[in-house]
Amino acid sequence: MKKFHKFLHSDGYYVLIVLTGLCSLFILVLSYLPGFDISRSPYIEIDITTLVIFSFDYFGRLFLAKNKMAFFRHNIVDLLAILPFNTIFNAFRIFRVVNVIRLAKIFTLVRFIGTAGKLQKNAKKFLKINGFIYLIIICGIVLITASISYSIAEGVSLSNSFWWAIVTASTVGYGDVAPTTLVGRISAVSLMIIGIGFIGTLTSTITNYFTQESNEKNDDKLDKIILKLDKIEKENQKLRRDILDLKAEQHSKESK
Repeated sequence: MKKFHKFLHSDGYYVLIVLTGLCSLFILVLSYLPGFDISRSPYIEIDITTLVIFSFDYFGRLFLAKNKMAFFRHNIVDLLAILPFNTIFNAFRIFRVVNVIRLAKIFTLVRFIGTAGKLQKNAKKFLKINGFIYLIIICGIVLITASISYSIAEGVSLSNSFWWAIVTASTVGYGDVAPTTLVGRISAVSLMIIGIGFIGTLTSTITNYFTQESNEKNDDKLDKIILKLDKIEKENQKLRRDILDLKAEQHSKESK
C-alpha cells in the first residue's frame, strides 16, 4: 500500500501523466479536423493507451482514498475523462487535458537551495495575481491546439507551425507564414485574441505585483513603528510609576 501510494505521488509518475495528457490533447485536436480518421493506426493505439493510463490513475487514487464518496464528488472531471471514447461521450476526452496541470508539481524538483525557495515563493505569489496561472494554462492549450491544427490544415512542418503561432500570438506578425485555409484562419483568430489578452493581463499583473510589494513594505514599516511606539509607551508608563514611587518614598521620609 505504501509503495503504491509513493508511486502515485512520485515525480516520474507526474511526468507520465503530463505526457499522457499532451498525447490526449493531440488526438483530440486531430479528431475534430475534417476528413481526418483517428481510428487508424497509430492514433487509435495512442488513444487507447491514454485511456488505460488515465483509468489506472483514477481507480488507483480511488483505491487509496479514505473517503470514497468524497473522492467521487471531487473528481467528476477525471471520471468523465475515462468514459468510453467511441460513444456519445467522445467529447469528454477533452477533460483528460486537465491532467496537464499536474506539470506544476514537477517544479518541486527545483527546491534545493534558499534562493530557489525564495524564487518559488515570489513566482507563486505572482501567478496568483489576477488568476494569471489559469491564463497561462489556457494560452498554452490554445497555442498547442492552434499549432497542430495549422500544421495539418496548411501542410507545413510542426516547427514552422509553432513559429507561426508564437509570432501571431505575440501580435508581431512577420507575415513569412500565413494561413490560407479556413481552419488556419480560425486558428489565427484564436491566437490573436489570446495574445492580446495575455499581453494586457501580463502588464496588469506585473504592475499589481510591484504595487503589492511596495504596499507590503510600507505596511511592514508601519507595523514596526507601531511596535516601537507601544514599547516606548510601556517604558514611559514604567518610568511614571517609578517617579510616583520615588515621590511617595520622599514624601514619607519628609513626614518622619
